Amino acid sequence: MDHFAEQLKKLRLKQNFTMQALADSADVSKSMISKIESGAVQPTLDIAARLAKALGKTLSEMLHAQHAVRTILLSKTEQAVWQDPKSRVIRRNISPIFQGLKVEWLHVEIPPGSGLNSMPASTPGTEKYILMIKGILKITANEEVFELKKGDSFYFDGTCPHEFTNPTKETTEYYLVIKHG
Repeated sequence: MDHFAEQLKKLRLKQNFTMQALADSADVSKSMISKIESGAVQPTLDIAARLAKALGKTLSEMLHAQHAVRTILLSKTEQAVWQDPKSRVIRRNISPIFQGLKVEWLHVEIPPGSGLNSMPASTPGTEKYILMIKGILKITANEEVFELKKGDSFYFDGTCPHEFTNPTKETTEYYLVIKHG
């Protein structure tokens, strides 16, 4: 998480954002930004995503160090893992992240009865692809509800409002590919 805090401050200053201007743009409190930058708190996935979007970056670009080479081996221990402190959702980035990369490949685990509610809409042209590997995932996208099971795949326009929920008593796991427009 230290990398996110460092990236947040670095990009905020590089783009000449005051804490208040970034707070207004991301709909996050100025005090929350200060706490994140100082390492006092870890933001929720929702807050981190809103800050990244306000800075014109993907969440993965904010969470991970940049790599300059195009041939990269990431062992499981090198793959960045984010656990949302509120929902306990675990998001593991299994693809390398470097400047200009348009695709993210994630492994996501949602604990029983938890979920990612009211995910902020992505930038125009963003597409999301899901492949279920375990459990059941309830997706609400554009006010329509879908229930995915092991082996099911799903595509949706990332700019539509969406929520992911695990309605079961077992952990749900899926792969998520995000193609940024």
